[in-house]
Amino acid sequence: MSPFLINLNMNSTKNILFIFGSITISIVLTILLVEILLRLIGFQFNFLPTKVQFGWPDPIILEQRYRVDRDLLWVPKNYRTKIKSWTGKHPSIVFMGCSCTEMGQYDLFLKSFIDRLQPDNNITSVNMGVSGWSSYQGLQQLKRDILPMKPRIITIYYGWNDHWKSFGIKDKDIGKHNLKHPVWLKLSELRIIQLINRALFTPRKSRVKTERVPLTEFTHNLIQIVQIAKDNNIIPILLTAPSSHQRGKEPVHLKRRWLNDLNSLIPLHKKYVQAVRNTALKEEVHIIDLYAEFQQCPQKELNKYFSKDGIHLLPEGDKKIARHIYDYLLKNNLLYKIDLYLSVNQKNKYIH
Repeated sequence: MSPFLINLNMNSTKNILFIFGSITISIVLTILLVEILLRLIGFQFNFLPTKVQFGWPDPIILEQRYRVDRDLLWVPKNYRTKIKSWTGKHPSIVFMGCSCTEMGQYDLFLKSFIDRLQPDNNITSVNMGVSGWSSYQGLQQLKRDILPMKPRIITIYYGWNDHWKSFGIKDKDIGKHNLKHPVWLKLSELRIIQLINRALFTPRKSRVKTERVPLTEFTHNLIQIVQIAKDNNIIPILLTAPSSHQRGKEPVHLKRRWLNDLNSLIPLHKKYVQAVRNTALKEEVHIIDLYAEFQQCPQKELNKYFSKDGIHLLPEGDKKIARHIYDYLLKNNLLYKIDLYLSVNQKNKYIH
């Protein structure tokens, strides 16, 4: 090959590399500039309860307390430590649920009732509720994190977040997105990735808004939860989500969280409550119908049990829930089954 052709090829290669390098640098600089601008204007979009939850906690507390999780969408920042501390420990009761469980105190009141009335008990419990969670997240949590704990009983308290409308896309589809794009999840702190996620998940006028977990999927999730529990020698107890809502006096702020028609709040929630009852009947598992129990109370009495949103309970309400759970455990001989289970596992521990 002549020196001329060699020089020509070398020049062409250099030109191509130069163009490629220039384009790459331009793209990187553009991304960096967009990232800086997004941070300067304070843009953020994480799959945290800020996008699905209302009232307390505020966005600042949420950013301090929660982080993105591939399987569970978001978890408290101390979540892994908590899971690790209970893995294989055979807690007597694991309380599963949303903010009504995480921020509630009915687990603590229940333990105080048991300790007071049965001082020599060995019962342990752990509150594994997470604010903003739906039954989809509860199902994933059971499979990944609760089963390794090897509990005797789980209580299952979902429903509110399942029927809220948020991203315009269902929880399970966000979960599929996370599984398909694990690298994006690791880069989720980048504002440009959050901007892309917002474009993908923010509802558009052309997109039909749907419940985070439609009724049929809610039922399916509950069925899976109780079946997995039974298959692993765990006793599942379903709880219906109580409320103090009154027709014509529904909290107005709920409409701002993707509830299209405020008048639909009570009928919609009743459908999800009935789905819990139907699941218990079909799967022949325990249920404590808290919704029905609280509905028997006069409205004035309900007001001392619930916060203004009609969803989260005040200490007196949590104490009432704990009393119902304790009475149910006693009536159905479940406290004895817990003691028997603990005794067997204690013996196996010494044998091995």
